[in-house]
Amino acid sequence: MKEHQAREYIFEEKVKKLLQDSRYISIIEEEVPGRSGYHDIHAYGRINVPTAFLYPVRIICQYKYYAKNRVELNHIRDFGGIMADISEKNYTIKGEAKNIPDRYTYSGCFFSATAFSRDAQEYAWAHNIFMVSLERIGVMQPILKKIDNFVAGLSESTINNITKQELLEGYEREVEEESVMPEAVIGIVNGVYPVMIMGKKDWLKPVLEEAENSEIGKVYIDSVYRSENQFEANFELNFMESSGEFSVPVAVLEKLMEREDNNTRDHVVFNVDIPYVTKKGRKIFISMEVFVEGFNRGDYTNKQISFFQL
Repeated sequence: MKEHQAREYIFEEKVKKLLQDSRYISIIEEEVPGRSGYHDIHAYGRINVPTAFLYPVRIICQYKYYAKNRVELNHIRDFGGIMADISEKNYTIKGEAKNIPDRYTYSGCFFSATAFSRDAQEYAWAHNIFMVSLERIGVMQPILKKIDNFVAGLSESTINNITKQELLEGYEREVEEESVMPEAVIGIVNGVYPVMIMGKKDWLKPVLEEAENSEIGKVYIDSVYRSENQFEANFELNFMESSGEFSVPVAVLEKLMEREDNNTRDHVVFNVDIPYVTKKGRKIFISMEVFVEGFNRGDYTNKQISFFQL
């Protein structure tokens, strides 16, 4: 394998663990074939909260961990081809003109340790591929650094000859990360776009407690801070003594602003729904409303005060 592949294998395992621990997605380790064959997809995510009028949802994920480079258009385009081939398997004929019984709704998500180029973002939006970048997520940086240091410490000969299983076992054996492993949940921004909200261990606990005490399952976030570069916007949500953060690609941000069904109210920055399965197996939705009431508008820049301002 190559150095970037070694990073990606470990990165994939960390992201899959975060997804599994989110209580919304279960990771199923199983080969996922397409119409033309296999595409090196060895696992998929199963949504734990079923949705009516859709076949069971399977999340097909791609994982990239470049040292410095962004995810470019060709990477997203290649993944789009894989998603199309996997989805088309639903329509193949089996036996005597018989539709196959195993039907699913496939959705693609591209996880990256670095940002997505603007062209990649536009293509992904057009082809229903979701993007999650962890480049600007502060609580994820210690994990990424540990992956970097571990792979950098391997000799060229070792990287060239080691198997994926040996690599992962070596990392788990030699690297201690329990103290810095973040906690993540899946959120849905304004009912449209999924994000991975991450914070330190147990950051979500007071949010869950507040939502369960609310008659409508809603939590009002105390404050929000937004920062942005040319590729993505990062949001930090603060509630009581805890905080969580997530990023949204700027092209996606613009699409969300332009949607006809954008009905954001005055003073509300945005709404994030969190589908969640409790430890007792109860399926719930938590709604986090992020607003700036109680703060002076002059304390914020335009980009901080509203999710829907350019």
